[in-house]
Amino acid sequence: MFAGAFAGTASALGMLNLDFRDVEQGRTYTEAVNIITSARDFDNHFVVEKSGELANWIDVSPQDFDLKAGDTQTLTVTLTIPEDAKLGEYTGAITAAGQSAAPAHGDTEGGAAVGYKVATKSKLRATVIKPGAVEAITILNADAPKRVKPGSVAKIEILIKNTGNVPATASPTLTVSKGEETVATIPGVPLELSVDEEKTVKLYWEAQEQGLGFYTAVVAVTCGETTTTSDPVSIEVGKSGFSLPAVPVFAVVAAILAAVLLLRHKRGQRRKR
Repeated sequence: MFAGAFAGTASALGMLNLDFRDVEQGRTYTEAVNIITSARDFDNHFVVEKSGELANWIDVSPQDFDLKAGDTQTLTVTLTIPEDAKLGEYTGAITAAGQSAAPAHGDTEGGAAVGYKVATKSKLRATVIKPGAVEAITILNADAPKRVKPGSVAKIEILIKNTGNVPATASPTLTVSKGEETVATIPGVPLELSVDEEKTVKLYWEAQEQGLGFYTAVVAVTCGETTTTSDPVSIEVGKSGFSLPAVPVFAVVAAILAAVLLLRHKRGQRRKR
């Protein structure tokens, strides 16, 4: 039975989770994690067990040890990444399991003494990336309406591409300003992109509280420690007005010629009379 089931009453045995974060193919990483006990625990002999996707890449020292109640044991965890490891996130765990049961306190009904075994687990995580990994996002295109009505919503679309050599997370933010004044800052949903993948970021600005005039929209995309900014896009907030539909030039010329011929025909009719 795990010690966590008795937390606060019988045992304070425990250790924290371990996150190796980004690890490169072909490299070795070392981290330490402590197993902590309290006076409420009991002297025990522990054996460390490995599990999960990272089990074959991990060495733990010491692998077995004696731990007295109230003492702390430090485990050294060494993670070696194969050169041909697939990119992506991996998880695993190390478990320190006590080999002895707790001393029984008193007898139960029927005269049988009851004890329990303890164990504590540390969850492991690592993300395998290429050596010399580069996170980079490029903005390929920015599109926005040239004019919107007051009270309507303008949709700004940005086409981005992962131009680095590892999977990346892109976090977009839309900033709308009028002159030197920023009138809106709108964060977008972070996007996960694999290498060379393209995605469209859609951000929305509600022009309801702003007055008429011209505004500038800019989208900044943050990836790792780098931020890429789109070219500024101008949006006019104005009342809708009546506008004539576009007419081809040849149609205008044909209409003029028809009007001239009609006028000549009418003049000829008058002369005959």
